[in-house]
Amino acid sequence: MLKVSNLNAGYGNLQVLRNISFEVNSGELVSILGTNGAGKTTLLRTLSGLISAGSGQIEFSGKQIQKMRPENIVKEGLIQVPEGRLLFTEMTVRENLELGAYSSGARKNMNKNIEYCFQLFPILKERENQMAGSFSGGQQQMLAIGRALMAEPKILLLDEPSTGLSPLLTKQVFDIINEIKQEGVTVLLVEQNAHQALSMSDRGYVIENGEIVMEGTAESLMKDNKLRESYLGLAN
Repeated sequence: MLKVSNLNAGYGNLQVLRNISFEVNSGELVSILGTNGAGKTTLLRTLSGLISAGSGQIEFSGKQIQKMRPENIVKEGLIQVPEGRLLFTEMTVRENLELGAYSSGARKNMNKNIEYCFQLFPILKERENQMAGSFSGGQQQMLAIGRALMAEPKILLLDEPSTGLSPLLTKQVFDIINEIKQEGVTVLLVEQNAHQALSMSDRGYVIENGEIVMEGTAESLMKDNKLRESYLGLAN
């Protein structure tokens, strides 16, 4: 579904991504792991068209998208949940969800998709007329994921969904991500919480200093000594 080949990108003269290549198959949950500053968010922003690729290719559902505008990438079905949620805090839960239905196809199915989000996140139904800014961090993350689902994603890009959440809320959010995957949505997950991410992933890639330095099945990465020491905090 998503194939990235020799991708280079950055900010002005600052190159962040260096010859990044990876792929995500339909129905998979794939994790991109790495420490702060490794280039994970830059990668997602480049895939979404928010940062221009310097060189390389991004192929999504058989179509080259590296030169497309962000709004057209959204219409293709590549939807990102940004780090920090970036909700419209002075708007209600329902209004935030409605704004997620950007494309004409998603607008046609808006009411059905809102009900789906309410089933997935009952708290959003209970508080649909409440301002998003009054929510806790975990509730805001649920709303941000719900808003993305309103766009009917073919692939959902999640940028650090556990940031700032308690262990209990982190587990709840990851359980929901797993449920979304079980319903057939392909997921690309960027996370620092490597153990939690790999426990539900099919495959994973590790990025350091803007380069892919390790890849494999989730099971093989969990057993890798270097990864265990550097990212899982476990001794050999």
